[in-house]
Amino acid sequence: MASVLSLIGLTISAPDHTTVSRRAVTLPVIQAPSVPHGPLHVLIDSTGLQGYGAGQWLEAKHGAKSRRTWRKLHLAVDAANGMIVAQTLTDQDADDPSHVGPLLDQIDDPIIQVTADGAYDGAPTYQTIAADGDEIEVMT
Repeated sequence: MASVLSLIGLTISAPDHTTVSRRAVTLPVIQAPSVPHGPLHVLIDSTGLQGYGAGQWLEAKHGAKSRRTWRKLHLAVDAANGMIVAQTLTDQDADDPSHVGPLLDQIDDPIIQVTADGAYDGAPTYQTIAADGDEIEVMT
């Protein structure tokens, strides 16, 4: 959690190992499902993450304007089980199609289909996916 907070640029603390361990005693064990091996149907999308720095919460509460920190989290998800199979974190100026390649590079299993929203529709996305494999079906 601390690494995610530092990537976003926040200076708030996350629970340490001792706190998590102490609370984990009362939690049931959850087995994470494994990612199936074989051809994947990958869903790609991104979302914005807003980070508040020192004083920005007060400014937001009282109506003052300030520059906020934004990051974009790009995710590739296995459609069969909802597991995240790849991710990238960028600043707010990054366009979505430019991160299709880095997402696909993180996936070792063969891909049969890529589905993405309209932000990814365009020649750069199709060219990147075609370079990864001609047999990949693209849905945008």
